[in-house]
Amino acid sequence: MTDTIDRSLQSSLQSSLQFLAGGGKVGALMRSHDWATSPLGDPSTWPQSLRSVVGLLLESRFPMFVAWGKELGFLYNDAYADILGEKHPRALGRRFADIWSEIWPDISPLIASAMAGEATYREDLPLIMNRRGFDEQTWFTFSYSPVRDEDGAVAGMFCAVAETTQKVVAEMALRNSEEALRILNTTLEARVADTLAERQVLADIVEGTDIIVIVADLNYRLLGINKAGQSAFEQVYGVRPEIGDNLLSLVSDKPNHLAQIKAYWDRALAGEQFTEIDEFGDESLARRAFEVRFSPLFGSDGRQIGAYQFVQDVTERLREQERLKQAEEALRRAQKLESLGQLTGGVAHDFNNLLAVMSGGVQLLERRIEAAQRERVIAGMRQAVKRGAALTRHLLSFSRQRPINPEAIDVARQIDGIREILASSLRGDIQVDIQCDGKLWPVEVDTGEFELALINLCVNARDAISGKGTISIAACNHGGFSLGGLSGDFVELAVADNGTGIPEDLLARVFDPFFTTKEVGKGSGLGLAQVYGFVKQSGGHVDIQSELGHGTHVRLFLPRTDKAPGDVHPQGDMFVPSVGRPFEGQVLLVEDDDEVAALVAEMLKSIGFAVTRVTGAAAALGALANGRPVSLVFSDIMMPGGMSGVELAREIRLRRPTLPVLLTTGYQEAAAGAAKDGVGVLLKPYSMEELASAIGSQLNAAKP
Repeated sequence: MTDTIDRSLQSSLQSSLQFLAGGGKVGALMRSHDWATSPLGDPSTWPQSLRSVVGLLLESRFPMFVAWGKELGFLYNDAYADILGEKHPRALGRRFADIWSEIWPDISPLIASAMAGEATYREDLPLIMNRRGFDEQTWFTFSYSPVRDEDGAVAGMFCAVAETTQKVVAEMALRNSEEALRILNTTLEARVADTLAERQVLADIVEGTDIIVIVADLNYRLLGINKAGQSAFEQVYGVRPEIGDNLLSLVSDKPNHLAQIKAYWDRALAGEQFTEIDEFGDESLARRAFEVRFSPLFGSDGRQIGAYQFVQDVTERLREQERLKQAEEALRRAQKLESLGQLTGGVAHDFNNLLAVMSGGVQLLERRIEAAQRERVIAGMRQAVKRGAALTRHLLSFSRQRPINPEAIDVARQIDGIREILASSLRGDIQVDIQCDGKLWPVEVDTGEFELALINLCVNARDAISGKGTISIAACNHGGFSLGGLSGDFVELAVADNGTGIPEDLLARVFDPFFTTKEVGKGSGLGLAQVYGFVKQSGGHVDIQSELGHGTHVRLFLPRTDKAPGDVHPQGDMFVPSVGRPFEGQVLLVEDDDEVAALVAEMLKSIGFAVTRVTGAAAALGALANGRPVSLVFSDIMMPGGMSGVELAREIRLRRPTLPVLLTTGYQEAAAGAAKDGVGVLLKPYSMEELASAIGSQLNAAKP
């Protein structure tokens, strides 16, 4: 029995330490390491955030490390072990400050910034390190990124690092060579004239440098090339050039390479001075990346006699930059997945609540219930549909999948138009005080996003008020002043409450997507993110001020527009059909979902239409082929069969130009594409009134 328990505990422990699997030599060292004296403690006690970062760096071939906790316990991977030199493996699990004591004065300010929540980046930072028993000058490019624990607090820092010592030394050599060549250039023209027959113009100056130097005349004939140039050319093209060779003839059997070389030299021989980074070489030999600096060469009489180039192999530098970029992108993806995980619970909870309301309502309606109870059930189901649509708008607005349709509006009239929506979103013990200055300037915004932002602010204010309270909505003009890097005339829309307020240390994060101070299921963290996105998309500025126990004050500054406002169409103010059956005629319904089709057909019949239903675009065109009398085609955009509703509408327009077509979809991006084609679109979910209004608009537009 005891053996069974021990094996179970051992199996559980191995499962909890799965993040240490793999990782090469350092991974194996971590698994066998005695952590008793390490400030990090045993790996089985490490938090999930630390485990995620350790799992990431162990699987990477790019040098990485993480320092964790108050004492900054140090963990790293195989690639970073090479940088440690003789400090490895004793550095594993020790304090960061003890490992790199000789450079601590140089890097500690950067570490302090990262631990304070601010990412830092340094390129080619010089450091004198002792890795092999002696001091050596080194250079490094690295990024210190804060890593937050499960509570959102900074618990450690992550670093992706590349040693750039060889690159910096090479650049110094290049600058020294260029300086020598610059000094030489004052007399180069005379020397070219004196030594042209010998074809050794640059050999005595740059023969010993690793920088590739090539000189050619106006006919592509090599006047000078150093050993580094010969070796590099032979490496990538398989032929070793000599002074006097024609540069183009050397690669005449390689048309693609010939065209590339000629294109660059043609520019230089035409008098252009430029620098380019490009890949050169035959794939069967070697492909290398080079930074090429071209300059024209002039004779003593001022006429151009050729061109010369300084070339540096930057293949490894570019690879290091790409590896660093991939490492940082991997960390961003890991953090994004963590954020999406935080979102899932809240959104699932909200939608499950809505489905519960709809499911319960349907079951009650199937029974014989009193008229008053029936009205209450139907009202609850309607409210659930509105809440579901609002939550979808939140998500699509955040992901920027919802098309933006700016128009000039009167802010006061727009607020007044959604009073009822605001009232239904709040509690009965909360008073709403609306104060708008007279003659407010018009602003140009997306009306739906404006209303959604205002509702989001009011709902947040409602949730911050535990009992009775007041939400104040105010609007006024601000002329000729600057804010948030913007200047001009603005309309200020302010929403204030006397609720609990927001702690000062959280204010900087309230506009972050998915961030919420509410309990799980009480908010998805998208409300203020939508407000921020709406204001920025409208060219404005948002400001928030709050104090614990004294409430929150949010101000939106929207730029003034010279356009005149149009009519206000608040949500819920939809077309209401006349009494009875306001339409007549035949509707061709194109819908592949049987349940949706049955419901829509009943809605169409209830407003007077006869309905013919088909399941796809091909069947719809077949139904129209025999000249069947149809008043309107009502089709979903997203359908199986290879032809979308938009493509169907285009084909109907070619065959029967006067036949009205109305499309419907729940996918906002598809709606935007249909609108560009001038086709009417009705967004799901829609009410009977909205359906009747959309059909009426299409029929009226089709009248001669």
